[in-house]
Amino acid sequence: MSDKKGILVVAEVGQDRLANVTLESITRARELAPEMGGPVSAVIIGSGVAALGAQAAAYGAERVYLVDDPQVATFQSGLFTDAAVAAIKAADPALVLFSTSADGRDVAAACAARLGTGLLVDITGLELRDGNLVATHPCFGGSLIAEKQASGDLVMATVRPSSFARSEAPVTAETVPLSVDFSPTSLLAKVTDVVCENLGLISLEEATIIVSGGRGVGGPEGFKVIEELAEVLGAAVGASRAAVDAGWKHHQYQVGQTGKTVSPQLYIACGISGSIQHRAGMQTSRYIVAINKDPDAPIFQFADFGVVGDLFEVVPRLTEEIRRRKTGA
Repeated sequence: MSDKKGILVVAEVGQDRLANVTLESITRARELAPEMGGPVSAVIIGSGVAALGAQAAAYGAERVYLVDDPQVATFQSGLFTDAAVAAIKAADPALVLFSTSADGRDVAAACAARLGTGLLVDITGLELRDGNLVATHPCFGGSLIAEKQASGDLVMATVRPSSFARSEAPVTAETVPLSVDFSPTSLLAKVTDVVCENLGLISLEEATIIVSGGRGVGGPEGFKVIEELAEVLGAAVGASRAAVDAGWKHHQYQVGQTGKTVSPQLYIACGISGSIQHRAGMQTSRYIVAINKDPDAPIFQFADFGVVGDLFEVVPRLTEEIRRRKTGA
């Protein structure tokens, strides 16, 4: 390790709270801090985000850098990179953690380029061995798990959601306001409109339970039974690439190699064959339940529990039973 000390988490903000992946990263940073030395810090970027510092402190962030500026009220790559780089220079950490989201990857790559360092992407594990940081990373569609040893004065990584447990460990955090001189180039881009089609719904990245539908749902109307099960479970709705390509669901619902990578506690796949591309996006789920009428579907090879049957018979009965148990009727 270098002489640099401490860990900085670049927070991701969603719907007026810190994203779960940020809280998970702070928790893991807190666990690594005794060996690495230095404080656990977080930087929160946005407009009107000062109150979120308390949430970071509740999970163990000892120092919170705040870039609270109307110019970063909505995500813009250049402005957020300027802010993150300013925080990294102020904290001077040995390790910086970002989210493996579209925004997180964007900013992480730009920060690594500006600071002349490498970037570990989509990591699912991080530990200190003999004084060196070692990260695990699924590759080749998740068929292999690679271990990568980081080197250099500054290590940067993007963290896959649900890779680490999160737990509260409240501390009294030092709040450090940061005034950022945004570069003229970053200020050239302007956000004219933001469209959120799934506003108010549980996001796939944040969900602890996901119910997904595939080609077997037969059409857009077939997702009704998927959505009803998700509602009683408090789950997010996902879709396979086949369902998205057919126009039955928007791309934002897609789970898989060309969609979103998720790691919920429970993943229920309904009418999904289980191609390697879909498997790459959900195989790190803690429990996988497959419902498919084809007993030879590949998904049964890696599911924890399998139900061979028509999803239009199985899923409504499952929904009814869960609802009955929840209401005690």
